[in-house]
Amino acid sequence: MRRFRRITTPKHAHPLVRVLFSEMNRQRIGIYDVSDRSGVACNTMKNWRKHHTPSVSNLEACLNVLGLELIVKPRKD
Repeated sequence: MRRFRRITTPKHAHPLVRVLFSEMNRQRIGIYDVSDRSGVACNTMKNWRKHHTPSVSNLEACLNVLGLELIVKPRKD
């Protein structure tokens, strides 16, 4: 594994992107390692922080690397 560098995430980033990068920080896994394991380009992941919203398939691939899954459940109203 590569040397870990903490990832900052702007407050305006998509909430799921903030969760992803927060978990990457918690597990001390960097963007390059998640990129290699998930098949999602490193630049794609970096763009999620400020410019773009991830596709569901790319987000799922990255979350799976971290041992997480994306689920849909009924809202509590």
